[in-house]
Amino acid sequence: MAVEDRIGFLIEVFRMKFYIKPLAFVSLVFLSICAISASQADREDAYRANNIGVALLEQFNYKEAAASFRRALALDPRLAIARINLSIALYNLPEVASSLVEAKKALELMPAAPQPHYMLGLIARTQNRFDDAIESFQQVLKIDPRDVGANVNLAQLYMQQRKYPEAIALLRTATESEPYNVTATYNLAISLLRSGQREEGQRAMQRFQSLRDSNYGTVIGLNYLEQGRYSEAVASTGAEAGLVEIATPDVRFVDSTDATLPKQGGQNPSESRSPAFGRGFNASEIGESARREIAASFGSVALIDYDGDLDLDLFEAGPSSRRLYRNDGGRFTDVTDGSGLAASTQGPIATGAVAGDYNNDGRADLFVLGFGGLSLYRNEGGGKFADVTASASLPAYPYLAVSVAFVDIDHDGDLDIFIAGLADIAKPPTAARGADALIRFPDDFAGAPNLLLRNNGNGKFTDITAAAQVAGKPGRAVAVVPTDYDNRRDIDLLVLNYGAAPTLFRNLRDGTFSDVAVGMGMNAGGSFTCAGAGDVNKDGFTDFFFGRADRAGLFAMSDGQGRFVTRDAPRSTERASAAQFLDYDNDGLIDLVTISGGGLRVARNLGDRWSDVSEQAAPRSPLAGHCRSFASADTDGDGDIDLIARFATGEMKAARNEGGNRNHSLRINLTARVSNRSSVASKIEARAGSLRQKIETYAASPAPAPDDSIFGLGARTGVDAVRVLWPAGIVQAETEIARSARKLSPVAATLTITEIDRKPSSCPYLYSWNGERFEFITDFMGGGEMGYWVAPGLHNQPDPDEYVRIRGDQLKARDGRYEIRVTNELEEALFVDQLQLIAVAHPEGTEVFPNEGLTGPPRPPFKIYVTRGARPPASATDDHGQDVLDRIAHLDRRYPDDFKLRPIRGYAEEHTLTLDLGAASASRTLLLMTGWTDYAFSSDNVAAHQAGLGMKPPALQVKDDRGEWKTVIADIGIPVGRPQTIVVDLTGKLPKSGREVRIVTNMRIYWDQILVDGAEGDSRFEMTRLEAAKAELRWRGFSAEVTPDGREPFGYDYDRVSLTSPWKVLPGRYTREGDV
Repeated sequence: MAVEDRIGFLIEVFRMKFYIKPLAFVSLVFLSICAISASQADREDAYRANNIGVALLEQFNYKEAAASFRRALALDPRLAIARINLSIALYNLPEVASSLVEAKKALELMPAAPQPHYMLGLIARTQNRFDDAIESFQQVLKIDPRDVGANVNLAQLYMQQRKYPEAIALLRTATESEPYNVTATYNLAISLLRSGQREEGQRAMQRFQSLRDSNYGTVIGLNYLEQGRYSEAVASTGAEAGLVEIATPDVRFVDSTDATLPKQGGQNPSESRSPAFGRGFNASEIGESARREIAASFGSVALIDYDGDLDLDLFEAGPSSRRLYRNDGGRFTDVTDGSGLAASTQGPIATGAVAGDYNNDGRADLFVLGFGGLSLYRNEGGGKFADVTASASLPAYPYLAVSVAFVDIDHDGDLDIFIAGLADIAKPPTAARGADALIRFPDDFAGAPNLLLRNNGNGKFTDITAAAQVAGKPGRAVAVVPTDYDNRRDIDLLVLNYGAAPTLFRNLRDGTFSDVAVGMGMNAGGSFTCAGAGDVNKDGFTDFFFGRADRAGLFAMSDGQGRFVTRDAPRSTERASAAQFLDYDNDGLIDLVTISGGGLRVARNLGDRWSDVSEQAAPRSPLAGHCRSFASADTDGDGDIDLIARFATGEMKAARNEGGNRNHSLRINLTARVSNRSSVASKIEARAGSLRQKIETYAASPAPAPDDSIFGLGARTGVDAVRVLWPAGIVQAETEIARSARKLSPVAATLTITEIDRKPSSCPYLYSWNGERFEFITDFMGGGEMGYWVAPGLHNQPDPDEYVRIRGDQLKARDGRYEIRVTNELEEALFVDQLQLIAVAHPEGTEVFPNEGLTGPPRPPFKIYVTRGARPPASATDDHGQDVLDRIAHLDRRYPDDFKLRPIRGYAEEHTLTLDLGAASASRTLLLMTGWTDYAFSSDNVAAHQAGLGMKPPALQVKDDRGEWKTVIADIGIPVGRPQTIVVDLTGKLPKSGREVRIVTNMRIYWDQILVDGAEGDSRFEMTRLEAAKAELRWRGFSAEVTPDGREPFGYDYDRVSLTSPWKVLPGRYTREGDV
């Protein structure tokens, strides 16, 4: 029989690895936009076309981006950002001459903006007009002296002219502004060495080499998104001049206490107290009674949807009472009795509370912070809560704290607890000099440490404060804001301290944190009292407001690169004791609401300045009094944000928003499936014409922002798109808003977004030409992933090569050549060293399979198995004793899947699949196992490790002579393709007494077909290795996801391509398109 009778194909991939890099973002500069000639409708359409062009540029689709910018300019020729964006798109096409024309036009429209000058500099440098380039970059530095791109470009021009002192000065500025910039560091090293400063030059060169080898270095290069921040397209935000409605709106907060809250039955003398902050005591008075008096002056309110009806209910944490109120259409009803939440007067004094689903069962739970003890209440459903404090292993915390947050600190999909300490009131005050000495709180009390409790995923918590390095110096914390301040897709912690500078714990992604406040520009101290958080300047980064006890507050505004610039807040914020950023008038710009002894104050955001509208927005000051925190949300469901506050006296008050719903709004409800089920730390971005907004969700007390995610739209009637960056790293875009949203009124709507279980990283896709079309074969290269955590601090060992089976009917010649396509369609960086096609000639009636399947090291060498007459086993049963033979006999997308899944992605309860292989027909026994794996990701393995679980790869067992199961192959491998066939060689491993085997694992592996090979051994075959005659790298887009039954595994249609990316662009150096 001729070996040429049948040919199969293998693709061999050598030394392939990929990894995920953290994302970096750049800021946008607010520009004065000229659009006076266009109608309102045309203007919004123009902005919309401009913003679509920006998105296309992010996908490197320069031609379509340029077309979109031209559409914007056709609607509004004086839309300056569209003009400069067109120049940017043309420069990258490249059509440099046309780009120059557009840059000059943009300069006429926006002479004070840096972008036109910067683009003129890049164009002049490209055209070798170096003097013109120098002049343009100098103009940029007059506007922004610390811009990295302009400093680097100008320095490189000076280096060409051997003006090294001038170049060194510019490069020092660049490295100070961005210490991790590889380009600036390298050029500084070269300039120093060439100018004779050898010692410093060598140090700079070593720094360059370290940055080059890191995964966080940035560059100034030739590709889009690497050319400098002022060469990046600008999207409108809604905060630009000409877009903001300057006139003060008719929106007011009115006292609705009687209509909203139950009758409070007069003042309880035991709870009527003056505020603790600033209060003085005689040293002789400081005892247990005074300590409890101090603690009792705190307390808070928290909003919680405890009954899952999508409106927010209310929990009150007072010194001697804990009350639960159900939201009944905007009026709250006391349902504490029978809830399990009522507190004893002898128990801990509650000082704060947060709501969150800590056990991921779909019901919101409560954590109560208290002096004298911490409390955790699990929501049992039906309005019942169970006190699980003891079983949760919460430690003793003998300090006074008023700041707490639920936060997924390690991104493992469950909520941890962070407590920021205020004072150690059990210790004698530091300023005591005798019985008559005046002791002031908190100034004269020692500070208290922080506490970080890791959720182990099994109902228990572990103190990891020391390991995570977040204990901090004992400060006097008044607020904690968990937020991704630098947009690196990990959660950081801002701790605001009374009498000291803030602490900014940056997540180092190795389980530890580092205080970077001073380096990030947060070095100002003060008598801080409260914090608000939100994206005020619309650069995509979190901004902060800090209230001060003795003066107006302080803004810490992001510079769009992870650093902050501080400046005084408006006078209306004087002596604020509670604050939040919220959009009180639904115009799309978040405003600042503060409460002080003087009452409620509102500073309205006008884009480039603030306006004190307190007299109009808070007539008769409905929330007057000393308040440590307040809650805000659309409690009555009318489309605008209302307020509820609890005061030091123990009294609760409510203020209803009247008039905010004159503008349109969209409320977003998030339902998580992979991330923590409360969706805490999700980033939601909405776009509507010229408007862009970002909201980050929190579960903190005091709350820095509303508990509702409500996007004000102004006069815009709808939202074009909503994008959610879930805590699990999944980016999800929704564009069918009008169809999906539910109308609450003519101007208010609500939209529920359920997290998709999308794998942000996995494998590239393989397609081959089958004679009619490009057919999806599988995803592959999964074994080569780099940086994958098996457990905290323990990485996998990537498998650098892989052989993929392509059947002969799946690959046909076209014009005398075999064509395959490898697409990278997920959020990952792909490194491919070699692709090779191997033709395998084998006898007719046989099949060939490589020995693939992901296993741990040591891995076997490459081998080809030739099989003939493979058949299903005689029987197959799962661990419930169910016959599943029909599910593994054929490739039909039916699997033995009756095993229990654990809440952690990729993990299942341990389960078995038992096979009777039937009578032996040959001396060799092979199993051909075809299936796919629902993977666990690094964060899932971290969560499993914390819960005491470990990944158990599929092991193969046989029965010994005593009838007991014995493992003969500890790891048969897992299918890394969708699907992939694994060959398990059982020759010599089966006992003489029987041919029954079973597979044991706790992984989610779905076997579609299992066959037993009956061939005596490998038939003769020949391999021919074919090198690529042509290899071209190009932009393509994203293939349509297809499935015949609505279930996984998904396939992909090569002919249906979308240019809309579901991912963010990973920054860094890429291979240029073209011949590779």
